[in-house]
Amino acid sequence: MDISIYTSYFHDGSIIDIKHFGNKIEISMQSAEMHEEDLKDPIPLSKFYRIKGILHLEGVKYIKDNDQPFLGTLKMFHDGGGILHLEIIKNRINLSIDWRNYPPNPDVTAYSFFEIEAEKIWWETIPDLGSPVW
Repeated sequence: MDISIYTSYFHDGSIIDIKHFGNKIEISMQSAEMHEEDLKDPIPLSKFYRIKGILHLEGVKYIKDNDQPFLGTLKMFHDGGGILHLEIIKNRINLSIDWRNYPPNPDVTAYSFFEIEAEKIWWETIPDLGSPVW
């Protein structure tokens, strides 16, 4: 599924998990709260009125963080991440994350500004995907 028309609803949403293996990345995320009337497609919302699921990136060609090549493994760098910006344009995503920690871990102020190009980008809706629970 293509969710590019819904990316503005992910501002103030959350990153739930990131898995990076080989040239594949799975980003589990949820949108901010939205109304069913905002949907143009039959997407089931979570019980807290959010689009939840996994953004799949297959055949990753490159990853940049803040315009610099990122050669490591993409993962959850802190306990959680708020989505500041999500944009999907053809075979590229721009994803800005406000990283945060939860007690007892120390507070953190960290941001990532990812640009990722992949051969195939698609969305898997999973309304009952794990935490965060909201």
